[in-house]
Amino acid sequence: MAIADSLKVVQPSADYFLPWFKINETASVVALTMGLIIFIISYFAGGRENRNKLIISTILSVVITTFAVPLFLKFGNWTGLVKSQEGMIFLVLLIFIFLGGLACHIYEIVTVSAKEAHPPE
Repeated sequence: MAIADSLKVVQPSADYFLPWFKINETASVVALTMGLIIFIISYFAGGRENRNKLIISTILSVVITTFAVPLFLKFGNWTGLVKSQEGMIFLVLLIFIFLGGLACHIYEIVTVSAKEAHPPE
């Protein structure tokens, strides 16, 4: 039984584990900066008062999506999407859409439920 050369396995690679389409690094920095700015603005626009609701909806959506990812991967394998880079990108985008939509809808459920439990006077 041959033993794999450990130096060959450990060498860093320029390829990413997850295939993704080419994006200019400046566009990535702008997108990350915009995301952080949105977090900051939303904190002062009501996020402070709704912090617990935001945290609960975020955690729940991440947990639910984590458990749903194997089904997305089975779907991708069944349709043959995992065999190409474009197919994997499409599959990951589907997971992103599911996660984002789920977080918004969970937040809406939590917010509406809280308003119904404590109606304004």
